[in-house]
Amino acid sequence: MHEGSSLSHLMMILVLQLTVILLAAKTLGFVSVRFLRQPSVLGELVAGIIIGPFALGGIPLSFLGGEPLFAIPPGAALPITPQLYGFATVGSVVLLFVSGLKTDLKTFLRFAGSGSLVGLGGVVCSYFLGAFSALILIPDVVSFFDPRAMFMGIIATATSVGITARILSERRRLSSPEGVTILSAVVLDDVLGIILLALVIGLVRMGGGEGNEVDWRLLGRITLKAFGFWIGSMIIGIVLAPRITRGLKGLKDLETLAVIAFGLALLLAGLSELAGLAMIIGAYVMGLALSSTDVAEDIRRRLEGIQAFIVPVFSV
Repeated sequence: MHEGSSLSHLMMILVLQLTVILLAAKTLGFVSVRFLRQPSVLGELVAGIIIGPFALGGIPLSFLGGEPLFAIPPGAALPITPQLYGFATVGSVVLLFVSGLKTDLKTFLRFAGSGSLVGLGGVVCSYFLGAFSALILIPDVVSFFDPRAMFMGIIATATSVGITARILSERRRLSSPEGVTILSAVVLDDVLGIILLALVIGLVRMGGGEGNEVDWRLLGRITLKAFGFWIGSMIIGIVLAPRITRGLKGLKDLETLAVIAFGLALLLAGLSELAGLAMIIGAYVMGLALSSTDVAEDIRRRLEGIQAFIVPVFSV
């Protein structure tokens, strides 16, 4: 009985959190578009700051027994409950899957080379700027090879694929040369970030006085797995997408087709996480593979409802 009551309480908190999130997201999103002439995602990000656990969301509420609505779970790595984080994760998968469906595959492949150069340059520049900031801000850091400088560099390379895709989508620039160049660059950023993190951890262990050396074979396996999954899944997806859609169209039910297509996006997102990449990379690859089929627009249209509800949760 106690466990049931506890679960009911958690679900009640979740429902109230979603209520506040959606109201704040739509209100400030409207303000951002109408008065600031900016994408609605900007308002949603600001909403997250305002109602978050470090601002209004951290105020104790009497009807919750003195507990804040957005209380930080004890010992949590992130200031968010697991159940709300789950909603946000699914929201990011929906966002990147739909963004992939909206991207013109031929244009993406055409500008993939330039996008890769942009992504590589972005990682290199941001890493050294992050490491250099450690030299300036931390008095006893005097070398780029200091672990603190290297990890500051890693932090600086992080890129939000979701926010990038959302802004390009709202501006209707996903399939433009600039849009596909930016998206291919941020996808490569994610892959390179994983590899760079593995390398830095290895170097830190080597210099940590424990007698450990960099396991270059392990780093090589991580590199091959990350690039192999990304490139391999994209090739396989593009090749199999027409066959998959032909089979699904045999159902003669576009609603079922859209649900199964999204299920495949969730599957590839999970496999992407297993490969050491972000889930959103797998979701985007599945959407990109299906973008060249004649059912891409039908799938996208049928996901508009859930997208309008769950993507703002991710942004906030």
